[in-house]
Amino acid sequence: MTTTNVSICNEALSMIGAKSINSLDDNTENARRCASIYDATRKALLRMHPWSFAKKRIQLAPVSTHPTFGYSHAFPLPNDFLRVIDAGDLDYEIEGRHILANCSLINLVYVFDNDNEQTWDSLFCECLALYMVRKLAKPITGSQAEADSAWQQLQMLLKQARAINGQEKPAQDFVAYPHSRFSEVRY
Repeated sequence: MTTTNVSICNEALSMIGAKSINSLDDNTENARRCASIYDATRKALLRMHPWSFAKKRIQLAPVSTHPTFGYSHAFPLPNDFLRVIDAGDLDYEIEGRHILANCSLINLVYVFDNDNEQTWDSLFCECLALYMVRKLAKPITGSQAEADSAWQQLQMLLKQARAINGQEKPAQDFVAYPHSRFSEVRY
């Protein structure tokens, strides 16, 4: 089965016993509710975890205008930026749509706004359906308990996703990275 925004919304609607939709453009209350929260919910969930399917790498160069104080350069964030995963061993700060830092180049790994359901991890799809249930249950069924239950299930599923993600990424060897900020830490 192909994963689409409609299939994810229908999974959420099914979990609360609500009528399914054919399209987010349907002239039904359920379709309007799903359409109004789908994108914001997807973006929020993408920010909650560094999903590997939503990872990008880019080198950022500074803009010609400099911050007034505190940092020497400002780097514009990519248009599809949602969250920093790694910016190297830098002292930086995100301010507005810029990263401020005292360097001339940033190697940025970030979570991007991946809206292509075909590339999503199956755990993300499940999490998104539960997140949608959290937002849809009260308005559709009147039950805050269903919304709260979906939130608890989502938290447990996110823990599983983090554990699986940790297994798919090789452990860092601090000895292999002599310049790591952790190699000088003492107890």
